[in-house]
Amino acid sequence: MEQTYEQAINKLEQIVQKIESGEMNVDDLAQNIKEAQQLIKFCKEKLIKVEEDIQSVLQEPQQ
Repeated sequence: MEQTYEQAINKLEQIVQKIESGEMNVDDLAQNIKEAQQLIKFCKEKLIKVEEDIQSVLQEPQQ
C-alpha cells in the first residue's frame, strides 16, 4: 500500500521530535536523516502532482 501525504508528514514530525529531544544515538540519527530526505522528496512530488492536477482541471473548458 502506498503511503499518503499525511502519513509521510506524520512520520517526518516524529523524526523531528526524536532529533530535538535527543532520544537518538548517532547510528539512528543517520538512518532517520536518510528516511526524512526520502519523505521530503515524496511530499514534494505529491504536492507538485496535486498542483498539476488542479491546474489541469482549472484550464478545462467549463460547460
